[in-house]
Amino acid sequence: MEIPIDLIDVGSRVRKEIGDVDSLARSIEENGLISPIMLTTDGTNGGRYVLVAGERRLRAMQKLGISTLIEGEHFKWKQDIDEYRKIAIELEENIRRKQFTWSEEVLGKQKLLEIYQNIYGAPSAGAQTRQERMGLKPVGFGVRKLSELLGESATNTSDDLELAALVTKIPSLATEDSKDAARRKLTLAVKIMAGQSIAPIVQPLVFKILITCQSEAHQKILLHQLRTAGLDCKPLVS
Repeated sequence: MEIPIDLIDVGSRVRKEIGDVDSLARSIEENGLISPIMLTTDGTNGGRYVLVAGERRLRAMQKLGISTLIEGEHFKWKQDIDEYRKIAIELEENIRRKQFTWSEEVLGKQKLLEIYQNIYGAPSAGAQTRQERMGLKPVGFGVRKLSELLGESATNTSDDLELAALVTKIPSLATEDSKDAARRKLTLAVKIMAGQSIAPIVQPLVFKILITCQSEAHQKILLHQLRTAGLDCKPLVS
């Protein structure tokens, strides 16, 4: 979806000083808009749009002469962000309360990270860039922030996200009783594929019994009954 930039109303803002628009405009011109502005609609405004967040970014785009905004690239809808947050809150509560199976838990963490990165963006590798330190680009939401949100170690969160990626690729892992069991099964499979281990082969147990019959007729009756029960029986003649 595309909308004309001149159909966006800023409205009354608490923040009166919006900062250095010129430097942000240069950054957008060089690197593109890193974080889209947030808009909403108002049924009483005659088809116009209301700015929720990102006035300085809006002013910078106006300064650059950008006349049309593209959804996803230049702006996001507030209701979309609200829906993301609603799903995120539900996931977070269920993970904290341990209401999931282990596979649901790790997949829930994976989904939670995805949702927050849709809202805040993914973190850049290494130390913060100059743009991030200046507030021109969001720091992003990564594994460490997710672990802090859930109140667990970053190592535990990272391990669970790794397992979630594996469950996504190999759904049968989710049938294992625990995370450890799934990891053991995966480790064994990797070793087998690498030729480091031989898959255990279980031979079926065979039980044999010998029944002495009083007559051939008695033998036929017993054979019929046992075979009807699904048993493999063979007559022997002494």
